Amino acid sequence: MDSRRGSSSRAPSPKPGDWGRCSVPHSELVALQTEGYLPPAFMVPVRAGLATFKGGKQAESVPNPSKGERVCFVPYLIRGLGFPIHPFLRGLLEFYGLQLHHLTPASILHIAGFVALCELFLGIEPHFALWKRLFCLVPRSHEGSIYQVGGAEIWRIAGTGYLSGTPKKASEDWPSEWFYMEDAPLPDPVRIGLPEFSNAPLKKRLSWRPRSPQREDDGSVHYLMGRIRLLAHSGLTMIGIMATCIMRGVQPLQYRGHPMWDFNGEDDATRHGRRGPGSAADLAKILSGLYKGEEEDFLRTNPLNGFSMNNPRSWVSGRLSTRSILPKSSILLCDFDAGAAPGRGGHTKPNSTARGSGTIP
Repeated sequence: MDSRRGSSSRAPSPKPGDWGRCSVPHSELVALQTEGYLPPAFMVPVRAGLATFKGGKQAESVPNPSKGERVCFVPYLIRGLGFPIHPFLRGLLEFYGLQLHHLTPASILHIAGFVALCELFLGIEPHFALWKRLFCLVPRSHEGSIYQVGGAEIWRIAGTGYLSGTPKKASEDWPSEWFYMEDAPLPDPVRIGLPEFSNAPLKKRLSWRPRSPQREDDGSVHYLMGRIRLLAHSGLTMIGIMATCIMRGVQPLQYRGHPMWDFNGEDDATRHGRRGPGSAADLAKILSGLYKGEEEDFLRTNPLNGFSMNNPRSWVSGRLSTRSILPKSSILLCDFDAGAAPGRGGHTKPNSTARGSGTIP
């Protein structure tokens, strides 16, 4: 994740919710591959949105991908998206009836933060029933029509006790920061990653609405909600969680060979060559491009020691019944030691002045 695109001089879209003329040059895609945000070209080819016109190249106003290609946005990569995509994100797109471009950059950050919370501090795979208890979808429209780009925004449901941290709004020209890439299939079982591209009008679904707490049919959601409230009370924030991902060089919304609780340091295969920022100031600059807040607050952010091979989860005996994105599956839940100190999960006390370091948490 990076802050280099926090400001831009590119022309905004013609009107809210429209596609912008592609403004991502090939050189930027090469840089993103080099930095590890995109897979190497020999694995997943990418290209800028350019069309041949009178013997030359002209930026396209609306995507027209070839067979097998998908459309992605640079601001999504900066907020934690990776390829192949995480199965949880794939399931959300199916559940809500969305294309990737229907989500706002802030929505991508919400999903990335939730996945990181589950894997780093709850010690579980992303939990679908918990997600529905915490988040809902809200349409974004202009003159009665839902936006073509960014037409569905994820909102936190009020009163849940979820961790603090408000995503910063992306620049107005983000709908122009798109490019083409070949689909990166998901393994085990092998299936397409992103849905086949469609620019059909988006329609709101009943699944977008908040789910009533009374509809929860197992105790796992109540249990996990209690754990989240304890983490929030101890000072853990979404900013701190994403700081840990940035320092580890891991994209939360990328399919990985193992979850973040099995992270084993600098040689971890899920890093894909990325290196975290070398100073607290560098980390604060990245975070300030992602979240609302004052510069001093970001400078005080400490990368937290979430679960890893060196800080393993504490297991409860037995399994709790849960619902996941995929049918007929269950998720093994973990517990924290009953007598563990507040800092055991790697979070800091409120008003902590600890500064980030170059070490990997």
